Amino acid sequence: MQNILNLNLREKAGSDSYNRFEYQAHWILYHMLENIQNKKTFLVFCEFHDDMAESEYSPSSNSMNFYQVKTTSTKEEWKLSSLFQKSKRVDGSYKNSFLGFIFYNFDKFSTDCSSCHFVSNADFDDDVLQWQSVVKDHKELKKENLALYTKIKNYLLVEYPTMPKQQLDIVFDRFIQNTFFTKSPLSLEGHVEQVKGVFFEVASRFNLDMKSGYLLLTNIIDSVRKKTRTIIRTPISYEELKMKKGISSDIFNELEETFSSIPKLDEMYELIGNYLKKNELSNIKINAILKAIKKHHKKALDINDALYQDIIRAFIQEIDEIVEDNFYLIDDFNIQNNLLENLIEGFLEKQIHQEVNSLVLRGVFYEAILSGQSSDV
Repeated sequence: MQNILNLNLREKAGSDSYNRFEYQAHWILYHMLENIQNKKTFLVFCEFHDDMAESEYSPSSNSMNFYQVKTTSTKEEWKLSSLFQKSKRVDGSYKNSFLGFIFYNFDKFSTDCSSCHFVSNADFDDDVLQWQSVVKDHKELKKENLALYTKIKNYLLVEYPTMPKQQLDIVFDRFIQNTFFTKSPLSLEGHVEQVKGVFFEVASRFNLDMKSGYLLLTNIIDSVRKKTRTIIRTPISYEELKMKKGISSDIFNELEETFSSIPKLDEMYELIGNYLKKNELSNIKINAILKAIKKHHKKALDINDALYQDIIRAFIQEIDEIVEDNFYLIDDFNIQNNLLENLIEGFLEKQIHQEVNSLVLRGVFYEAILSGQSSDV
């Protein structure tokens, strides 16, 4: 690990592009969520030598896996030739190709680099797929397909012409057997909503209301963005690296503890029912509102209906503004009811969605204003 912790970070231009940066941040969160779903602990490092590095979840680690996350809007698939295409700097010199950078990791970090991964929204050509079919079955490409092995090696001979042959041969054999390609399930246009959907599937175990769920999601993605943007200098200790660039599976446990004081859904239904009963609403109206809020909670997890989620989020924002503007009057149920009626009337005039109606909005309103109160309200 000392090679990884001591070596200077190479030039990175990826974070200059906002769209690429956001895709990368959301893919890192998606990767973490996959680990949570598989009940696997993790420790990832955002923008460290590559777009993401991952090590064992332990007080110390002997090696890392590196991930390049590359997006394209012009390619349907990556060919070997494009993966080995070098880019020209302003000063006329050339940067390594994508696979040239991966080869660099295996060279500079030696056995500290366990594997490297190229992740993209585009697919890969037959050569790459053939390469992967062999190494993922734990077979040697050199023995199974010497022509393809030689073809890939020739690209690197051109890119690293001065490297001693014995050194290149050793590094290349580690590179060829431990480099993996993944087509990301996240699309360029819909990656935010896709990750949001997976997040709510995972977060359902927290049994949180929608507002708290969005707050939890915001906290985690902001942590990924912050860690990605944090600039560090090497050499650096492993402990300092974890603090400045690392995110572990503990983040979910820590945030779960943070939100543990928020009423769970069953408690919330009881809280709303008791509150409305206390203020003399009929059982018919109370049951209708509770039925609507339960239906809303199921609808809020529908990842294919981003419009619904956006409308509800906008409504909750208006509720927060009303509470803030009427803080000293909001406890009066009659005043509260008048504010609610005006809010719903105005909101429904500008929002059209078959699942958004006055009963749903009433349920969301009471959930929002009561979620910070104790159960004896």
